[in-house]
Amino acid sequence: LSTGWSGFQSRDEPAGVPSSQLEIPWQLRGPSPETDDTAPITPALQGGQRLPIMRVIGQVGAAFIIAEGPDGLYLIDQHAAHERILFEQFLAQQRGQGVVSQGLVAAATAYLSPSQARLVEEQLPLLGSLGFEIEPFGPNAFRIRAVPALLARSDPTAALAAVVADLENEATPLQSKIESLVIKRVCKTAAVKAGQVLSREEMEAMIQQLEACDVPHTCPHGRPTLIHLSVAQLARQFGRT
Repeated sequence: LSTGWSGFQSRDEPAGVPSSQLEIPWQLRGPSPETDDTAPITPALQGGQRLPIMRVIGQVGAAFIIAEGPDGLYLIDQHAAHERILFEQFLAQQRGQGVVSQGLVAAATAYLSPSQARLVEEQLPLLGSLGFEIEPFGPNAFRIRAVPALLARSDPTAALAAVVADLENEATPLQSKIESLVIKRVCKTAAVKAGQVLSREEMEAMIQQLEACDVPHTCPHGRPTLIHLSVAQLARQFGRT
C-alpha cells in the first residue's frame, strides 16, 4: 500500500543515497566506536540527566526528531536544539582558548549602507574577538577574510548581513548584550535548518549533545527545544480515557 506521503524519516539515511556520500555536520558527528557486525541492532537510548531517557524513532517533516521516552512521545525541534548546542559550545570556546576561526579561500566583499558601515566599524574589535576577520575595503565596503568556524559552510556576506540587521534592531549601548546578540546570530545561522533530513546517527548525536547542555529545554532565544506528549494525553486523543 502506497500513500504517496514521505514526511516520516526513520531510516538511517535517505533512500538512494549511499552512506559514504552523506555529509554529517561536524558538530553532530559522534565518536566511531568499534562495532560487532554479528550483534543485533538495537535502538540506542539517549539522555538520562537533564533530559529524560529517549529512544530515537525517526524524523517528521524533516524538522522534528521523534523519540520515545519513559512516559510517552517527545518531539525535538532540530533547529532550536542545534542552536542551543552550538551556543553553549561557542561560549565554552570563548571561556577557553578563544573562538576558532575559519579563513576563507577567497576573501568575500560586503557592501553596506553608510549607517550599516558605521555599525560594523564600531564593532570591529568585538567581531574580531568572535572569530570574524573583517577589514575596511573602500567606502561602505568590507573585506571578510575569516569567519567563526561554525560558519565555515555559510555564505560569509549573508552571515555578516544578518549580524548587521540584528545590530540595527538593537538599541542597547551595553557591549555585553551586543556580544550575546552576535553569538546568538552566528549559532542560528550555523544550526541545522528545518527541511534537512538527518540520519539516525545525527539524531542520536543531537540528543546526546543537547543532554549535555546547561539549559537544554530552550534555544538561546527562549523557544522550546522539545515538547512532551504523555501516554495519558495520547490515550485521551484516541478516546481511551
